[in-house]
Amino acid sequence: MSKYRHFRESGFTFVFKNDDDAPDLLHIYARHLTTVDDALDVFFDTQASQIHSVAHNRYERYNTTHGLFWFWLDEPGKVVMVVTCFPVDGGIP
Repeated sequence: MSKYRHFRESGFTFVFKNDDDAPDLLHIYARHLTTVDDALDVFFDTQASQIHSVAHNRYERYNTTHGLFWFWLDEPGKVVMVVTCFPVDGGIP
């Protein structure tokens, strides 16, 4: 089984890592019980806040229910690496 799974949505390719301890599950589900749909909802939410973390070389995006950490694998090709997606208590920071 591959360490990564790819999902295409709205012209973007999203890459999700499988969990190291439970390789049949996505990391975001095994660690945070979040789904691909949760991550895509945050990414495409036009009301979400976004921060560029220079220290971690990633983007941090938050909507009213979830946080998403991600970075470009190939910006011109619209390929996004999802680091993690997690529920947030109280919404946008």
